Amino acid sequence: MTNLESVGSLPRESLLALVWTSFSVACLLVILRTAIRLKFMARLTMEDYWIFLALATLLTSCVLQTIQLPNVYFMLATIAGVIPISADLIASVEAYLRFEFAIMLLFWTVLWCVKASFLALYYKLFRELQIYRRLWYILAAFTLLAYVGCWVTLATSCHPITNFFKFNQCNTARDIWASRLSVYYSTAIDIFTDLCMMAMPIKLIYNLQISLKQKAGLVCVFSLCFVMIIFAIIRAKQILVEQYFVNLVLLEVWSTLTSAISVIVGCLPAFKSLIANRAATRSNHGYSSRSRDIVNSNGKLRRTSIPLDSFSNDKKRANEWHSNATDSQEDMVKPDDVHAIRVKNDVVSAISMFPYPDHH
Repeated sequence: MTNLESVGSLPRESLLALVWTSFSVACLLVILRTAIRLKFMARLTMEDYWIFLALATLLTSCVLQTIQLPNVYFMLATIAGVIPISADLIASVEAYLRFEFAIMLLFWTVLWCVKASFLALYYKLFRELQIYRRLWYILAAFTLLAYVGCWVTLATSCHPITNFFKFNQCNTARDIWASRLSVYYSTAIDIFTDLCMMAMPIKLIYNLQISLKQKAGLVCVFSLCFVMIIFAIIRAKQILVEQYFVNLVLLEVWSTLTSAISVIVGCLPAFKSLIANRAATRSNHGYSSRSRDIVNSNGKLRRTSIPLDSFSNDKKRANEWHSNATDSQEDMVKPDDVHAIRVKNDVVSAISMFPYPDHH
């Protein structure tokens, strides 16, 4: 048994630890994200539910991978000559193929749930901007069709599809070509949709009336998809190998890391709220200290800053500030904090995932 579990690029116990450590980290980030959202927004929204679905799908995938591992290492031990070829090999391969088919579908579902979370965020960001809203509908429809395409290419990678689950039945030139096409398509479409989602808010961020440092921070947040792209490319390289011989252990490793990293990346934008809140708290302490110095030195109170009231008052002040502004769809309001954008004389919530706390 020791020799059987030690074959491959990584021992079985190490691979199992990697799978569940990846899930645990992703789960921890989802819990922290949820706590932050409830603290600063007091409710959950659609992008949160998509992240929950991504985590649940990741959990299902990890369970299936755990069940699948004995078959993986049995095949590897047979290939390495550690154990002799027997009739059990056929049953092991067919069991592996059944699990792998489901794991592939779950893998894509995790990635696309995270994309859906970003799209749900963008919907709130662009709902009052007509041009951006139309682009959002196009991108959302394209992303959905791309997900369906992943299922279709996988289902057609072996003809007929029932042969996918049979030993040594998907080895024709046509099947090998279709399998590689499925990998090329899913990887390319995954990267392309990520790039589209990163590019979509760039012009809007450029027009925001905020500091260059804040703009850079927003660009970094929306550029987190680059991390997902890097892992997607590495995973594809583990599959697209010469002689159609896949390193099964490394495939499991990079598939797990890619799906877990996607969930983690989907959680990270919410941490901007926590950072912004701490920065605002430090700033308020500085203002309070200076105000006390003024009171002590002059013997009377002099207001050095105007505290923010509720978001509705922010809207009112923003409208007064820009009463003479143009009606451009991208004319941004700059009140005391970044809460609003001006859209044809309407001030609406703009970057809801970065809520700055109200000061009373």
